[in-house]
Amino acid sequence: MKKRGIIAILGLSMLLGLTACGGKKETTAETESQTAAAETETVKETKKEKAALPEGKMYSYLTGEVVDEAVGSQRPYAIMINNIQEAIPQSGISQAEIMYECLVESGITRLMCEFQDIENLNKVGSIRSARHYYMDLAQDDDAIYTHFGQSIFAEDRINQGYPTISGLSGYSEAVFYRTDDREAPHNVYSSKDGLLAGLEATGISRDYPENYEGRLNFNDEDVVPETGEIAEKVTLPFPINNPWFEYNGEDGLYYRFQYGEPHIDVENNEQVKFKNLIIEFAERSIISEQDHQDYKLIGGGNGLLFTDGKAVKILWERETESDRTAYYYEDGTPVYLNAGKSYIAVVPSELSVDYSAK
Repeated sequence: MKKRGIIAILGLSMLLGLTACGGKKETTAETESQTAAAETETVKETKKEKAALPEGKMYSYLTGEVVDEAVGSQRPYAIMINNIQEAIPQSGISQAEIMYECLVESGITRLMCEFQDIENLNKVGSIRSARHYYMDLAQDDDAIYTHFGQSIFAEDRINQGYPTISGLSGYSEAVFYRTDDREAPHNVYSSKDGLLAGLEATGISRDYPENYEGRLNFNDEDVVPETGEIAEKVTLPFPINNPWFEYNGEDGLYYRFQYGEPHIDVENNEQVKFKNLIIEFAERSIISEQDHQDYKLIGGGNGLLFTDGKAVKILWERETESDRTAYYYEDGTPVYLNAGKSYIAVVPSELSVDYSAK
């Protein structure tokens, strides 16, 4: 049971105890009302039953879409993607089931793309160095964190035993390669074969833990939010790449733009697009003279969900480091996403995300 539910029930028990001691008789109606309020706090623990699927099929933990068990039963790779202008267009990113974005140093962002189905991932990158808060995000999806280099703060995590596939290792050449069309460090890439070689070299398993359950909830059918404001253009407060999304009513997807133009995957010439956009507002601090960032990702905060051209206010919650981030509506019920790919951004709580009709 989550913290809010526990607090509500404890509060109710204390209230009833104090009433008895004070000699004031509580009516049945009042008691039932308070019990109902406590039960409301625990509604978010319930999950809708999913429809049965044919043998060999399952719902993806990352997208809610029906996939082969051979794909859906595999942990994703969480790959750090270079996102400065010298590194675009990028390769393979349109195949990611989930894309994360956060500010790093000097106002730039890095992307962390999670790939579960890597069968056709022939080239992905360019790949850059680790940041410790991205490692927290990778843990949310039990993803295999993959990077080339690391900040001193991420290095501390790795030295404490956090498993990664690293470009600064004795097996690096089996996993990563450099191209000659860009200058280092913007020319590091990998592929399906390289990622599989990384598993062999590190001994990391792609199998989910026994009895694993995904953290994200999904609707069986597309649901347009009944409440919320129109959000056909969504603009994020990242000052260097200036990313934004435009909603396409024909396919119900948000198309991504940055640096003033469509965000394209050079491998297939497709614009990056998503069914859901999730914003987590989190407290930020600067923890080095080199402008290294830190985000308070343990606890909770406000957020936004964008889907089907609507914006809905949500809350995010992660009680301890061993927990995973969960999303709730403001009434405490769990967020159910529409099936499809998702983009998740951690935005400093002092900043805002703009959205409007086109």
